[in-house]
Amino acid sequence: MQYNSYQLAEIIGVNVSTIKRWTESGKLNCTKTVGGHRKFNLNDISNFLKKYKKNQSNLDLIKIVGKNNKLINSINSFDEIYLTKYCYKNLVKGKSDNFLALNNALILKNTPLQNIFDKILIPVLKKIGDNWEKGYLSISEEHIATEIIKKFLANLNFQNLSNNSRYNAFCFTLINDKHDISINMGEAVLNQNKKIKTFNLGPNLPVKDFIKLSKKVKIDIIFVSLIFIENKKIITKEINLLLKEFLNVNTKIFLCGNKINKINIKNNNFTKIDSFESFSKVINKHFR
Repeated sequence: MQYNSYQLAEIIGVNVSTIKRWTESGKLNCTKTVGGHRKFNLNDISNFLKKYKKNQSNLDLIKIVGKNNKLINSINSFDEIYLTKYCYKNLVKGKSDNFLALNNALILKNTPLQNIFDKILIPVLKKIGDNWEKGYLSISEEHIATEIIKKFLANLNFQNLSNNSRYNAFCFTLINDKHDISINMGEAVLNQNKKIKTFNLGPNLPVKDFIKLSKKVKIDIIFVSLIFIENKKIITKEINLLLKEFLNVNTKIFLCGNKINKINIKNNNFTKIDSFESFSKVINKHFR
């Protein structure tokens, strides 16, 4: 989502002339339309607030999420139970604007992405999946909800592209696993480290094909999500082939997903990710 100068001025609590002065001095990044109007994306605003230590507690959240005192109080206190319920309710009803506004508010309040993923979005996805399996949600409702989340993550990742990277990271799922939300989250966490350039190769990738790519480019980080197993024998072979190929190199391999423990893994040259918070800490420790 993008904000214009008037919207941003209201959110931060300054005059439009102040926004103009910040952009002209280079403090606050923006893009300009053909007509010369300034547009500010979430990443630019968030970076500005962090860099210049603007007080996030003074943000006018009403301008972002509307007049909803319970929601605003829950954002300020990071009430994950209420926020999870709010997200779920709006996602299954297809109310993408409400969902996006909430997440925008959390990000501008400097809530780490990994906390949003671990504490809100992953519980929401689990509830969506459980309720679909029980027949409480239709296929259409499930698809609407997950597509809204995917679009949010895609937009987030587009805004966080790095131009000064030293390390290459690759995210994908294994063959026949089409669940790509986890790798989109992994990409978002990686993109916060400006030393890393992330390539999201998408779902359903044969390991042999990835190994061919590794002969042509430097691979520093591999992030693999395993949510679905169609054929355990094939996936076991794929995982072990990947780990064997990168056994004696400096490449860091991260495996996440609830199916990892179902696989008989021969080598130990990987890190199992139990949360995106722990993933973020490991990444920032090793890739500076």
